Formats: sequence, structure tokens, C-alpha cells
Amino acid sequence: MKLDITGRHIEITSALREYAEDKLAKLERLLEGPLEVHVVLEVEKHRHLAEIQVKSRTGFFSSQQETGDLYASINEVAEKLERQALKHKEKIRDHKHRKSPRDPQVAATIEANATPAELAEEPDEPQAFRIVRSQSHEAKPLSPLDAAHELEASGDEVLVFRDAETDRFSVVFRRKDGHIGLVEPES
Repeated sequence: MKLDITGRHIEITSALREYAEDKLAKLERLLEGPLEVHVVLEVEKHRHLAEIQVKSRTGFFSSQQETGDLYASINEVAEKLERQALKHKEKIRDHKHRKSPRDPQVAATIEANATPAELAEEPDEPQAFRIVRSQSHEAKPLSPLDAAHELEASGDEVLVFRDAETDRFSVVFRRKDGHIGLVEPES
């Protein structure tokens, strides 16, 4: 942890520095990584202000507190920052472990494109289907016969092309019986 302490109208003693380091040690464990911490301590008559800014690799946290005692101000700011860090960590954990899609109507499972690891995973919640993106292709103007030859040459299961005669999109696909199927849009 890189700790920078600035004092306004107060001299930073070793006791203040150690107290701030002790209070921020838990924050370093929570955020799991190197931290850049900037602490500003200010005293004006009976106002004792502590402001702490923390920069980690996953986020930026800031808080300030004013009390009648500088140690109490540091303590309260550290507690606020811990709550912020816990909330941030929870948000990251929930985002990474989201299993099911937000709208099951949109998701589709295409097992032909899934990796063995994806197939081995058993989701906690049943999913209707999941959409798996494959390569994108430019829809070339071809005749249906040329598209069938290109499908055979590529080894893909499906080919989308623009019909050279009608200038409409069409699809050729490999059927289970070994023949080539053609899907043309209705007029």
C-alpha cells in the first residue's frame, strides 16, 4: 500500500501515521491488490477533518468525516471506505457469476459451437437456450448453385448470401440427409 498523508494545520506524528495504516490494512485485504491511498488530515479549532481517497486496480473510493477528535474521524472514514469496498466487491462478484441470461426468450443454446468445457458446465438454473456468436461473413451476391458449391468448399453448416438475380438474402444449409437446403424469403 502506497500511503501519502498530508496535514493541514497539524504536524503528522508517527502515532497518527500508524493509526491510519492500521485502519486501512483491512481495506487493503478487501480490495486484494496494491492501493494508492491519500489521506488529508485537517484541524481548525474544534473541527477535526479526515479525508481519504483510495485508488485500486478495480475502483476509486473516497470519503471524508468531521468530528471533534482526529482519531475518531479517521476511524469513521475507514469504516465508510470498507462499506464502499464491500459493496463494490459484491457488485463485481455478482456480475462475474451471473449464470442465466436476463431474458430467457432471447438466449439460445447452439451446442455445435459450444466448447467441451461449456457443455460440461451444469447451470444452477435451467436455461431455455443460449445464443452463441459465430464468425460473421460478408453476404456476397451469388447464385444458389454457386452458394451451394461455396458451402461444400468451406465445410460450414450454413451460408447466408445475397441472391444475384433477386438481390434478396437467402440461406443455404447442410441437411441431415447430406443434401443442401435452400431458404428463400417470401415476396
